[in-house]
Amino acid sequence: MKTIVPIFFSVNDAYAPFLATALASIKENASKRYTYAIHILNDDISDANKAKLLAFADNDFRISFYPLTERLQALPGVKKLQEHCFGAFASLTIYFRLFIPDLFPEYDKAIYLDADLIVPGDISRLYREHLGSKLVAAVADYSIQKIAPFMQYIDAYVGVDHKNYVNSGVLVLNCKRLREENLCGRFLDWVQKYGLETVAPDQDYLNALCWNGIQYLDPSWNAMPSDCLTCLDDPQIIHFNLASKPWLNESVPYDNLFWHYAAKSGYEAQIRTRREMFLRDSAAVRAYKGGVKKLIRMAIRLTHSQQSFRSIIEAKQELRLCS
Repeated sequence: MKTIVPIFFSVNDAYAPFLATALASIKENASKRYTYAIHILNDDISDANKAKLLAFADNDFRISFYPLTERLQALPGVKKLQEHCFGAFASLTIYFRLFIPDLFPEYDKAIYLDADLIVPGDISRLYREHLGSKLVAAVADYSIQKIAPFMQYIDAYVGVDHKNYVNSGVLVLNCKRLREENLCGRFLDWVQKYGLETVAPDQDYLNALCWNGIQYLDPSWNAMPSDCLTCLDDPQIIHFNLASKPWLNESVPYDNLFWHYAAKSGYEAQIRTRREMFLRDSAAVRAYKGGVKKLIRMAIRLTHSQQSFRSIIEAKQELRLCS
């Protein structure tokens, strides 16, 4: 019997074409010695898009869809948290990856992936990463390590050395240990008590709560395109995070690989049309490129806040999760 490799995504209908591109890359390059269980949490994927995504499925590449809101509402404490801390329940969905261990107790280990990536490497190698007693495995987020306001924000507000701050778009989760350490419960408690603003909500909480239980992966497992970074020779996962997305730019690093798998996604024409329409809309381009600047302004403001992850830990003597 083949070992099952559970892989989780959380997407909306608009991201179905990019999820299909990610799935095409995973299936093409993954070892045939394993069975892959693809879990797609969503609330609004159309039947037509579900059918196109299910076209990738076979006996060793299983695809399942789950209603995200319904799953989250089943967690203890979530309804109370929603009433007190969030105006809309959807606010919690961005934290989905933090809830995986509790939502799927049948797994002791799992992979979480953002949908804006491709996997030219063998994903089973990532799953075989030995975690020991570590809580998660991830790659340090070097894409922000040349942007001074972000580095200062991470050091002063999140309370983590920016050199050790990880990107949450590619994670190997030690689900068993995370349940033992009650990551879900601690997160819900922090949000209810403090309701902190964050530049990168799930990522900041993950780093603040798990900082001493992180296993650092080789950067090839989360290669993040950037004009100021050197491209890797053999990236295993390419994560088109922030503004570096092939479907919103004329050219970005590694985009030849993206279009290789987009051609196998069943959505290539739709993705190219979307890019052309976007690039012709000058207002949309300005707004999108201004998004990073907006985050930088937010980081600068929060860096000088009196209440932060760091101040709460120091004042309340909170114990972070550790290995």
